[in-house]
Amino acid sequence: MAQESSELIFKLFWLTLLIIATLAQFIFGGKLKKKAGIFTNLIVVTPYLVVFGWFSVRAHFGTYKGNLITQILGLLLMILGLTGYFLSILFLRHNWAVSAAIKEGHGLVKKGPYKYIRHPMYFFMILEILGSGLVISNYLIVLYIPVIIGIYYIRAKKEEEMLKEEFPAYKDYIRETRMLIPGIL
Repeated sequence: MAQESSELIFKLFWLTLLIIATLAQFIFGGKLKKKAGIFTNLIVVTPYLVVFGWFSVRAHFGTYKGNLITQILGLLLMILGLTGYFLSILFLRHNWAVSAAIKEGHGLVKKGPYKYIRHPMYFFMILEILGSGLVISNYLIVLYIPVIIGIYYIRAKKEEEMLKEEFPAYKDYIRETRMLIPGIL
């Protein structure tokens, strides 16, 4: 895959993610009942800033000689990540918010991807980020994945504190499903 094609794919996928999140906020917006603290809500921005930072400076460091197989794998991960992110929002509908929050009329969702994992949007973003690193042949993005998992883990734990307070059945849901990575974490 040519450098220009890789960069275009990277930009189009991330632009699509931004559009999906913006539209979801507009369509599914609502009154917040309870919101997590500022740290919890800002920490989730870190992976995006780092990925775009490394994308911007990749000409100076972080790139490797990618091959077509790793780039195709990256593209497949990006497609899976974007699709899963979109489906996760569709299953959440009016429960979805940019910030970690409980909304008026919030309900516990255990269907679709939420049947298998409690925080599928984070899982699919991990795939999207990993795929991005492979598509643009940037090993720094790929090596950053454990940090991203840690960031999402911290945010998910804070969300779960609120959800346990709001929904007594959430404790059972925790016992039934994994948090971030199906079958692992």
